[in-house]
Amino acid sequence: MRKGGNSIYFILLLLTSVIIGTILGKAFSGFLPILNYGESIGFGPATLDLSIFSVTFGFSASLTVAGILGILIAIIAYKKL
Repeated sequence: MRKGGNSIYFILLLLTSVIIGTILGKAFSGFLPILNYGESIGFGPATLDLSIFSVTFGFSASLTVAGILGILIAIIAYKKL
């Protein structure tokens, strides 16, 4: 496999693990509330209006303890493959 293919696989594995970790963290937050603890980062929408068209940019990310655990599991799984 090419080197570029490995990095794409790693990024997809990380994204999938963060999503699954966050879902599991919300599902089990009644039993372990610390899994749902996290912080949000980002910036609000900024609009560029050029009379002909307008474009709105924005970014927001929320990372929880469960998402971080998912990232750690993904890194360990990737190294073992």
